[in-house]
Amino acid sequence: MKNNIIRFVALLILSAVTFSCEKDYGDKLGPLDDSIAEIPVTVKNAQYHERVPVITTSVAAGGQFDIVLQIPAGRGTIREISRVATGNTLANLNTGGAFLLNYNTATRTPSPIAGNGSNEITFSTSLSAYSAYRTRLTTVAGYNAGLNTAGDAATVRMTTGANPVVNERDPTTLRYWFLVTLESGQEIITTEVRVRILP
Repeated sequence: MKNNIIRFVALLILSAVTFSCEKDYGDKLGPLDDSIAEIPVTVKNAQYHERVPVITTSVAAGGQFDIVLQIPAGRGTIREISRVATGNTLANLNTGGAFLLNYNTATRTPSPIAGNGSNEITFSTSLSAYSAYRTRLTTVAGYNAGLNTAGDAATVRMTTGANPVVNERDPTTLRYWFLVTLESGQEIITTEVRVRILP
């Protein structure tokens, strides 16, 4: 009986010591911590806030939509949206890295969207522009390795045949990421922004 009491007390002390230890993660995030950006970029016109901000557009209304990006007042001004990417995930948009093939240009040369000297900037596009972008991707013969005949790494080779028809309702949710550059030169990659397509 005495041995059982000693074992029980020893087990109780061992349990208390084990569960009272707190792991120090240093500069890294703990398993339940949120990663909060130094200067957060929010979507001002988001209609829904699910895991990511969501806006909607409608095929019946012409498919035009705006994504208004904003940083907190007093944290600087936005110089430009340097690059725009879309796809399934930011990590594997192409093997050369995200933002290599820019959404708003047919080449790998950036086509920035200039800001207006304020803390917000608007990205305007449409379902037809997204469809044209997808068509460009599907008509490129191995766009990661297929550069133009001059070997110019800044230009992607596009085919000259007729573009295939791309259904603007497929997929029904578009996903965008933005590389925002502040006037200070600081670059911020936004969280994913979703555009839900309604009939």
